[in-house]
Amino acid sequence: MVRTSDTRTRSLTLILLVLVQGAVSLLALASGIFLVLLMTGAVQVLSQDLQSLTLPLKGLIAVGLAISGFGLVVTYGLWQLKPWGWTGSLIFQILCIANNGLTLLVGQELSPQVYFSVAFSGTLIAALFLPNVQELCVPTTPESSDSTPPTA
Repeated sequence: MVRTSDTRTRSLTLILLVLVQGAVSLLALASGIFLVLLMTGAVQVLSQDLQSLTLPLKGLIAVGLAISGFGLVVTYGLWQLKPWGWTGSLIFQILCIANNGLTLLVGQELSPQVYFSVAFSGTLIAALFLPNVQELCVPTTPESSDSTPPTA
């Protein structure tokens, strides 16, 4: 457990979630930057010319790069126990699943990697909804003591 400045303690689940999501975001950002460098011709590693990619594939790389940057920002918010970090992390994982769907639409074959990526994002979504993560990041409004329960 890591104690924060406002006396809330980060659970091991939250720490692992932040580490995994941050690592995924960093790796995706690095690979996206590398693909952009390959597409522009600044780096020539592969024998295949990536400058001749179709516009939808280039757009998909740009979308993936933007999603990765967004992932880093919301991972920071999650580490800081901000409600927007939790919400943004949920959106980030949904965008990762949607990005897999887009890659299938532009012609990628359905492969074990796609299944793994979707299952991995689904697992991280489930982890976001664990009680010890939600109680730290999602503010709850206290019930007022003078309110009476509704009657039927």
